Amino acid sequence: MNSDRFPISRRTLLATGAATLGLAAAGLPRIARAGYSETAVADGGTLKGFAMLKGTPPKPDEVLITKDHGHCGEGVVIPDPVRLGADGRLGDAVIALKDVASGKPWPAALKAPNILQARCRFDPFVQVAPKGSELTITNQDPLLHNIHTYEIIGRARRTMFNIAQPQAGQIDKHVLKMRRGHVVEIDCDAHNWMSAWIYTSEHPYVSAADPEAGYAIEGIPPGTYEVTAWHPALGEVSKEVAIAPGKTVDLNIEFTA
Repeated sequence: MNSDRFPISRRTLLATGAATLGLAAAGLPRIARAGYSETAVADGGTLKGFAMLKGTPPKPDEVLITKDHGHCGEGVVIPDPVRLGADGRLGDAVIALKDVASGKPWPAALKAPNILQARCRFDPFVQVAPKGSELTITNQDPLLHNIHTYEIIGRARRTMFNIAQPQAGQIDKHVLKMRRGHVVEIDCDAHNWMSAWIYTSEHPYVSAADPEAGYAIEGIPPGTYEVTAWHPALGEVSKEVAIAPGKTVDLNIEFTA
């Protein structure tokens, strides 16, 4: 089934406070914060489910395409679309465990994040990456893009790097040096409808949700964790969950529009 898109401006994110939802868990140790180290995981558990949206999304912002019409197109663009599947299942939400001290290594496919600029759009719109990894930025358009990245810290944002890519085929690489946040916002100063997001993590127990397939986090060391779910337009919610050895926990996490 094709997903519908209910877009919301990224400015909504900076005006949205985090909501907290409790999920009772007992009988397993709470995981303390520590520097992450890779190790073998015996009897790891699995967390899976869907990100869900309750309610009708607010009216989206629309940005008029005002330049480079021959390549970028005409009309209006929604900078931050909200992808919905059946029964309110939500895409582009990132599900992450907090404060995992040790566990499995990062999958090779996620170690080297990259983003493309094609027909005045960023691709992908939302992705996950290790903190401190090197981001590859490729311009596939025969026109100037100016890449401006921000670290989101609460309701503030800090410029990380700001570069011009005037040529088709140009490739630049920059390290995602985070100070206190997890989220990177990517804008194009030359085309104000272009936006994308990267959720960075110290550990690989993180997954981007799909409206059809949901999310899945495998190989989790047994214990009790706080689970956060973040969406660029809907903010952040959290729950607590217990992971037993070798068991699978089905957990849907709900955002309220």
